[in-house]
Amino acid sequence: MQIRKFTIILLVALMVAGCGAVNRSIQIADGEEVEGDVRNVNGAIRIGNNCTISGDVRNVNGAIVVGTGTRLNEIRNTNGAIELANDVQASTISGTNGRIRIGQGSAIDGSVANTNGAIELAEDVTVSGSVETTNGPVRVAAGAHITGTVSSRNGPITLTAARAGDIAGANGGIELLEGTVVDGEVHLRDTRGTDRSGTPKIIIGQDVIVEGPIRIEREAELYIHESARTGEISGAEPVRFSGEQP
Repeated sequence: MQIRKFTIILLVALMVAGCGAVNRSIQIADGEEVEGDVRNVNGAIRIGNNCTISGDVRNVNGAIVVGTGTRLNEIRNTNGAIELANDVQASTISGTNGRIRIGQGSAIDGSVANTNGAIELAEDVTVSGSVETTNGPVRVAAGAHITGTVSSRNGPITLTAARAGDIAGANGGIELLEGTVVDGEVHLRDTRGTDRSGTPKIIIGQDVIVEGPIRIEREAELYIHESARTGEISGAEPVRFSGEQP
């Protein structure tokens, strides 16, 4: 009885403004406008193309999928993927236990954060904040621009022909490729007191520019292309290379 009563109260609270559900999925058709939040528990949220959501989108135990050209505010998910199609506009995105993928040309006016899962940014994505995950890789495609720090504690970081404010890693490799520009520093953090997964490689590829220093605080291999330009290097002896890969 108490569980049933709690479920009814939660459902009513979800439906007060915007739309919400419990134990079923939410489907918002192409072109629809929703005043308020979209919230769900135990089901997917699927938002169509060219929709406008004036509030936030939040889910527990289910995916959030957003169609092309849709505009919304904060996106938050626990135990499910976040999948944004092309040309989506949103503010802060945060996830726990699921992949975050942001489609081509999308603009995020805030940070993108994940706990257990990958973060993937397609071509020409802009993020006006940081992009960070604890356990998972970060992959950033050509033309993307992150004004803040790109970081992963336990996963590799790869930027290809992209731009970022800073790069911060710990137990994973870092690859900056094909003319990527880092406005600040590249920092491989000290991981003493935690499990280390091998010796990470840092590759500064062809025509890459790192305006700030490269600071390495743990055992690592550092490879720098002969055409790359970096700031001061500390913590490792760089190995110079030519060609696509060391």
